[in-house]
Amino acid sequence: MHPKPNIYLKYNKNLTLKYRYAILASYIFILSGCVIIVIDSRHPLRFNVGFLIHQPIGISRDFHFEFGPIQLGPDLAFERLSGLARVGRTPQGLLVSAKFQGDINSECVRCLTEFDEPLETEFNELYAFNNRNLTESGLILPEDGNIDLEPLVRDYLLIEIPISLLCRQDCKGLCSYCGANLNEETCEHQRVTVE
Repeated sequence: MHPKPNIYLKYNKNLTLKYRYAILASYIFILSGCVIIVIDSRHPLRFNVGFLIHQPIGISRDFHFEFGPIQLGPDLAFERLSGLARVGRTPQGLLVSAKFQGDINSECVRCLTEFDEPLETEFNELYAFNNRNLTESGLILPEDGNIDLEPLVRDYLLIEIPISLLCRQDCKGLCSYCGANLNEETCEHQRVTVE
């Protein structure tokens, strides 16, 4: 039998309380056998990595994310979003290696049928300790040790959205005369061929 994990409740940037056996309605993350509950649901991809700052170089921790319907910014809504972020200590800062996948509700450009489009992305970004170690992304580790992956995840997943969203590669589209979905029914109208 496994021991019950400690649960950390994050109330604000300066206060961390430790409890055993707490149940709250919130987002839950697993970190090395401990359950971390982030109270602020406005920032579901924000988590504290301050404990890694004083660790030896090479130490890393994994953060697992699982969400049902979630909105990232005003223009990107997911039916499902999951991912893994590995945060590792380097001489220059904290390196975040992340992989996220999710489904967005889309509309086919040919037949206008709604469907879920799967998206997947991977990225590596360095949160530098100071300005001397900045990379081209310009990310600096905040003083409170909380990093928010939402802007990065959103930007990387937006890039993965296809220009032409298709429900399937062989989508037949709509009849240009009556508007019937040619994937679901045959149309009586003949296509006019131009010679």
